[in-house]
Amino acid sequence: MKSITSPIASLSLNPAIDLTYEIGCLQHDQKIRATSASYDPGGTGINVGRALEKLNANSFTCCITAGKMGEFLCSMLKQELSSVITLQIDGETRINTTLVQNNPPNQYEINAVGPYVTSAQLDSISSQFLTLCQGGIGVLTGSLPPGVPDTAYQSISAALLEQGTRSIIDAPVAVMKAALHSKPFLIKPNWHEMEILQNKTLATIEQVAEEARVLVKQGATYVCVSLAEKGALLTGETNTYYCNSPNIEVNSTVGAGDSLVAGLAYAFALNRGPEQALGFAVACGAGTAMQAGTQLFSKNDLEKLSKEIKIKVLDI
Repeated sequence: MKSITSPIASLSLNPAIDLTYEIGCLQHDQKIRATSASYDPGGTGINVGRALEKLNANSFTCCITAGKMGEFLCSMLKQELSSVITLQIDGETRINTTLVQNNPPNQYEINAVGPYVTSAQLDSISSQFLTLCQGGIGVLTGSLPPGVPDTAYQSISAALLEQGTRSIIDAPVAVMKAALHSKPFLIKPNWHEMEILQNKTLATIEQVAEEARVLVKQGATYVCVSLAEKGALLTGETNTYYCNSPNIEVNSTVGAGDSLVAGLAYAFALNRGPEQALGFAVACGAGTAMQAGTQLFSKNDLEKLSKEIKIKVLDI
């Protein structure tokens, strides 16, 4: 049974098939055999949708697919998502590849470009997305495919605001920077992206929080910065909250940030306060990092991890 929340829709303009190989050791100029391989639906918007499905949220996943790879992606999505809306176009859905190396432990990721999307196709999927999340939360996340301008999320976020829907944006720096003009409900850069956004080195969590405060003054209601193994912080109109990362064994970071975004969307859809939303989101992200390949958290993970969550008020 779906949770009683306001609607949440995620928009994935450039989804992918995630191909993950587990290998012993990558060797220069030599052929190696994978010890395992898996194909999963991917792209940040898709992962947000998968995470929301695990939370039994009142959620919808909107995406663009193309060609035979798009048909393969659709077949996988139907197995994991109860409410998926796709727009089929020409070209081929991209394949993103992750190499998980065992010795020494390391991870390599290669992301493809994706098919060309016309303005008419963008308008079509955006219109469906706006309708589905009206009065709730719209999640705009991931890279933009060829043909879509960096201002696309800014325009969609402005339309969300006009119809009374809160927007959450997790996108490349140029896209996120443009979207600030639309007064989004929340943006989620990571530490490195914050440094690029603000064009300065940020050596401490406190410095990150100070720059997040600058972005709130520029129009965002909340700024959540993911800090990898250090956790995450959430800056709002009145204060900044910091959440530690639980002590876990990291198996794969694929989808961890997307799970954090889904956790934020879910908690805010339930009208939770910023402290509760941040703690729940960090548990979702950590639960996913514990899994192998592109697998996401389980509800049992969240219950255990929530006991290790501690929120600190930074007064920044």
